[in-house]
Amino acid sequence: MSTGGFGLCFIGKSFPISDSSFVRVDPSHWVFDVSNVTPNYRELQEVSLFLVQSGTLDPTLALGLYISIGGAEWQYRGYVSNTQPSEVMPLQWPEQDQPLNVGPGVIQLGVSLEPLAEVVQKEGTKLASRQEFAKRVALDLFRYMESFNSGSAGDTLVLPSNVLERWFSKFEHNFRRDPDFLVRRGEMA
Repeated sequence: MSTGGFGLCFIGKSFPISDSSFVRVDPSHWVFDVSNVTPNYRELQEVSLFLVQSGTLDPTLALGLYISIGGAEWQYRGYVSNTQPSEVMPLQWPEQDQPLNVGPGVIQLGVSLEPLAEVVQKEGTKLASRQEFAKRVALDLFRYMESFNSGSAGDTLVLPSNVLERWFSKFEHNFRRDPDFLVRRGEMA
């Protein structure tokens, strides 16, 4: 893939950024330091990855987008290919247990040239995990509401009028700390 083949734009936060602003790690991997855009990476909620011109990639290849915080494992976010030349992807930054010293190289986006079949499989896994996540959210809500059951009303749950508000506040707190908290519990939906 030649230089000038892809770019990205942080939705509402940046102008287009060409691949020449990335550090090319090897022939198929590029890294972008997010601190070049803002020191507050949490402001960057969505990114658009795009190919600059048609036919840039071999038809069997795609560009995958990944994030990494503080040198942690790369997390997949989405892809582009000749048949899907641009995509807007949520970044979904994971919460950190300890405050980060955000500086150059700490918050990174990675772009990887990969076989199209592999990224399509990752997308299928992403969709299946979203469906599983929805089931787990519903189960979490049910378990929370069930905790109000005093056992005296039989099949009927008597709930406080603000039960959804209270549950959502608790859910939001847990999700900010760890986007995978429902999966880590191990309870199947």
